[in-house]
Amino acid sequence: MKRALVLGGGGAKGVAHVGVIRALEEKGFVPDLIVGVSIGALVGSAYSILADSSSLWEITLRTYRKAARWLSLKKSAARTHSPILSAIVCAYVNTFREVLPSRRYFRILRKHLGGYRFSDTKIPFMCTSTIMNSAELCIHNDGSIYEALRASMAIPGLFKPEEKGGLILADGGILNNLPVSVAREANSTFVVAVDLSSSDEVTSFNTSNSILGIIDEYKAGVILQREIAAADIVVSPVMTRRIDLMDSSSCIDVMNESYEEALKYDFNGVTL
Repeated sequence: MKRALVLGGGGAKGVAHVGVIRALEEKGFVPDLIVGVSIGALVGSAYSILADSSSLWEITLRTYRKAARWLSLKKSAARTHSPILSAIVCAYVNTFREVLPSRRYFRILRKHLGGYRFSDTKIPFMCTSTIMNSAELCIHNDGSIYEALRASMAIPGLFKPEEKGGLILADGGILNNLPVSVAREANSTFVVAVDLSSSDEVTSFNTSNSILGIIDEYKAGVILQREIAAADIVVSPVMTRRIDLMDSSSCIDVMNESYEEALKYDFNGVTL
């Protein structure tokens, strides 16, 4: 039996993957293949290299705690209600292809993952991006993991798409935010998928963060339901709070909550 773990996209909610992975491993599930998209690709790549949920947990915890001081300063700046600042931001968004400077944002990924190739992982790993030229899914399974992650995580409007060999590559979640079918095509016979799409009622359109979250939720359509049906087990962590992209404490809370919830998850008698 070839067992696969599929990690869906979900922005800041992706930290829930870390908690679910830890719980699954404690329940005896260790995948033979990991498939990820967007933030799921980032978490999946780290897990494929470490092949140990405890190490992944500790590294994630240290990262968020270390980022807390820096993020608190950025959060204060982001909440400045200045008409002049708003005008500058609007002009920037309408002029350039990215809101966030991807070179700076991905610098930490390059530092820690820049030297890794798909052939270096302890657990086979694949991730996906969207070929914007043809609206097709691109499957990354060789070469530089860092370069593949940049493509898989290139959320339209936030980061400019990656260009490779004439192809324009962007976030894989545009076409498929839970690529179970990719795992099946790789001959996986048992698939556990972690779905981070939310069924929460829309409560606010007041911030860019809330709007991005709502857009992510709208992806839960026909394609997502098809992918869910193709999995043997689907774990859907319940988010008890909206995650602020710049609030590291809420991310740590979600990591802990998803772990506790997955430990109690009813797998309908299926032995992992």
